[in-house]
Amino acid sequence: MKKKVARICWNSNGWVAPSGAEGKSKDKKSFEVNPGYGHEEWLCDFTKVIDGFKYSFLQGINTKKQAYQGLNFHITLYTMSDGKKLAIGYIKHVECLTRADAEYAASIYERNGWFDEMSNDLNVIGADGSKVNEDDALLNFNIRFNPKDFIPYEPYVEISELYNNHRYILLNEMVDTKVHKQDINSADSIFNDLIDLCSSNLSKTETSQLVSARIGQGVFRERVTKLWGGEKCAVTLIDIKEILIASHIRPWRDCENSSDRLDGANGLLLCAHIDKLFDKYLLSFELKNQSHKLRVSKSLDKKLLSLLGIDEGIELNTNNLNRESYSRFELYMSEHFNYFLELEV
Repeated sequence: MKKKVARICWNSNGWVAPSGAEGKSKDKKSFEVNPGYGHEEWLCDFTKVIDGFKYSFLQGINTKKQAYQGLNFHITLYTMSDGKKLAIGYIKHVECLTRADAEYAASIYERNGWFDEMSNDLNVIGADGSKVNEDDALLNFNIRFNPKDFIPYEPYVEISELYNNHRYILLNEMVDTKVHKQDINSADSIFNDLIDLCSSNLSKTETSQLVSARIGQGVFRERVTKLWGGEKCAVTLIDIKEILIASHIRPWRDCENSSDRLDGANGLLLCAHIDKLFDKYLLSFELKNQSHKLRVSKSLDKKLLSLLGIDEGIELNTNNLNRESYSRFELYMSEHFNYFLELEV
């Protein structure tokens, strides 16, 4: 199966629903400006599945002669943010639709009232939702895939140096192997959580917020950043936002409710390599003498960690937290540290 790369517009809702003009192209000729959204913004809305497939749209498949109809691809998806090309994940098996396929999907959407839901999504962000159901069904749907074949990256992977072309066309894949050597277990875990969310009875708004939180973006990241007083790593103080991840202290699946999952006190901004160690309980923070100090696993080489900016005893700066936030943070972190100790035995 041929491997391709396709650009999708920026979206801060995890591509579950349109997120508005923020972060999108300013080019007046771009579809991001007129009509102000793209059907690809519902790419990860897995509440709308037909016969086990997610029907969606990629601008790169939309050629004048619809040349890709009936073909199958492995497609890496990237978006543009602050001038950088960021791979957000890939779909292992994409089927390009025929017109009959697209018209079938459109009939199901119309029958189920899903176009009305999409129209409402656009009205919420101030966009015109009156023409969301296109006259040509291939402008609504030109691909389909099994939701299990969508593998998101955490964090996104910059591929700016690999591609000069930033147009919405289908490109041959040149992504180096490091992009596809992501932690598959982590990807599967994320996918399962996203499926659970999209099949829940939560509102569209809450689902979008939680999807964004699960991939370290959106409302959760904003709350973590605000609570801790800036966008910098809690350990190294590095402020390169592209390598920072909003890490959950109490793991996602252990959270009892949406409030815990979106609670800024249940998070730390960490550099990507530190996030991985924190997530695997190979480092944690111990409350000692009214300070939270970094502890690293005895299984790790401390000299090597030091070269990475990780030194045992680094004190976490909690001065920006008010009493209520600190109390919640202390509870989350005590759970994390206790489990860290259990694994050390």
